Amino acid sequence: MKTKQMFVTLSLIVILALIGCSTRQANSDNSPDSNAAAKSSSTGATSSKQQPYLTFKDDAGQDVILNRKPERVVILNTEALDLFYQLGGKAVGRASAPGTPVPDAAKEAEDVGQINQVSLEKITSLKPDLVIGQSFFHAKLKDVLAVSQIPLALMKVESYDDIQKMGKLFGTIIGNEPETERALKQTDDRIQSIISKVPNQSPKFAMITIMSMGISIQKSNNLALDIASKLKMKNVAEGMPSGQTPSSVPYSIEKLIVADPDYLFMIVHGTEEYGRQKLKDDLENNPAWASLRAVKDKKMIFLPSDFVNSPGLKIDQTFEYLPKQVYPNAYGK
Repeated sequence: MKTKQMFVTLSLIVILALIGCSTRQANSDNSPDSNAAAKSSSTGATSSKQQPYLTFKDDAGQDVILNRKPERVVILNTEALDLFYQLGGKAVGRASAPGTPVPDAAKEAEDVGQINQVSLEKITSLKPDLVIGQSFFHAKLKDVLAVSQIPLALMKVESYDDIQKMGKLFGTIIGNEPETERALKQTDDRIQSIISKVPNQSPKFAMITIMSMGISIQKSNNLALDIASKLKMKNVAEGMPSGQTPSSVPYSIEKLIVADPDYLFMIVHGTEEYGRQKLKDDLENNPAWASLRAVKDKKMIFLPSDFVNSPGLKIDQTFEYLPKQVYPNAYGK
């Protein structure tokens, strides 16, 4: 009988011991440290899953979030089209502009309208995962595109530095940063070589912008002005009071006569034929126009469209065009 009771007692002890071990193991698994580790692991997995491909600020200072590498890009900013393709990108849609040639490779992309009057219906029908626009024309599209969860990046090209910055961003968007760095460096080397030949002179110029909405004298925020500045040319409009647009001065023959520039550079937003006709109709009819020294000396130059719409990696050719006109002894015509 005693033997039987002892056997029962030992059995109970063993069972209680096993229960105790199981309880301690369960408590260990549910300890604060283990819970934190599990949560951290879970959060880490979620965070990694939701990490965007790229986040950056556009030239309007707004955050642009790309959740994945863009595969369907629409380019409304004609100043960005050449550079995007030169760096290996490909667009499904593009805007156009009068007098601005379309790169051969980009002609397959859907034309969504002129830069100042794009078709929102055409843009959204292309189901883009990124739209690259221009602040002046496309800022109002941001909220509309956001409804369709289409990110819009507003970009500008007002200087050579803007081209370099845009190129680096495109390299990241496209996913070929090393090739982009090399291409941008090669372009910069060519430009520095051109700048190094500039003689120690400071010829004065006025840059007249011809647009359908009117004629003005350009004061700042312009690619052509930036190039001229780097080539040691002096803009006579720098000290003139701006008009409604801070970057320009209302056209005035009286101001030009007082400033007496050595050169007149004509920038046309449209075709050169349109610009020459506009010049004839609106400026040359005034006898005072012929009294300008730059006109008398035949130093009025219509600049190619590349000065309005950036040629991307070929910007060195644009740099070289201007000094060949102004410094022929140093560069040759």
